Amino acid sequence: MKSNNHITASQAPLEQLLFCLRNKKVDCVLLSSDQKVSLSFIDSINKAILFQATEFQLNEAAIQELSSSLNEQTNRNGIWLSYLESRVLDVLVSEKAVLLIINKNGQLLTGLKGIGYFVIHLSELIQETFPGIYQLAKELNLIAIEPKESKALDFIHNKNYHSVKVIKRKGELDRVECEEKMPIDKRVIDIMRDAAFQSISINQEDGKAVHINRVVKQKL
Repeated sequence: MKSNNHITASQAPLEQLLFCLRNKKVDCVLLSSDQKVSLSFIDSINKAILFQATEFQLNEAAIQELSSSLNEQTNRNGIWLSYLESRVLDVLVSEKAVLLIINKNGQLLTGLKGIGYFVIHLSELIQETFPGIYQLAKELNLIAIEPKESKALDFIHNKNYHSVKVIKRKGELDRVECEEKMPIDKRVIDIMRDAAFQSISINQEDGKAVHINRVVKQKL
C-alpha cells in the first residue's frame, strides 16, 4: 500500500477483504510443477494466470510482460491495489464477467479487436482454482458489513480488553462495554481521564488489592 489517503467507514470492508485476499494463506498444488505450496488468494490466481499463459505458448519475455501488467498499481476509490486485485474485486464484489485479453507479447488489451490474442475468463479461472468461492463469500457476507459492525469488531480484536459486551437498541447495534484490568499502581484519577464513560472497581485477593477493573462504555 502506498497511499496516504484516509480510509472512510464505507471503504473499511474493502480494505478488510483486500487484507484477506493478500495475506490469508491457502495450501495448493501448482499445476506447472505439482509442487505443494502455501500462497495467498491473489498469488494463487496470479500463478494460475501465468500458467495459462504458458499453455498459450507465450515465451518467457511475454510472460514477464504479463506479470508486470498484472501487478501494475492503480488507485481505486482512494485505495492503491494492483490491476489483478482490482479485476478480482470486480468478480467477487460486483459479480462482473471479467475477461483478460492478452496478445502474443503478453500485453493486456482493452477489448476484442484484431487477431492473435488469447482470452482468460477470470471468474471461471477463480471458480476452477477455488471451487465454491462465490457461495462461501455470500455465506460469510464479507462485503455487507456495516460501519457499526466493523467498529464493534475493532473493540473485540483489541487485546487490552478481556471482555467486550455488545448492546443492541431496537434491534440495532448501539454500544459496547469493554472490560479491562488495570495495574493496581495506576492512579484512579489518571484512569478516569482516559475515558468519558466508565465504571471502576478494585479487586482484592487475601485482603490485598490486586488490580483495578474498569468497564469502558463506547457508542457505536
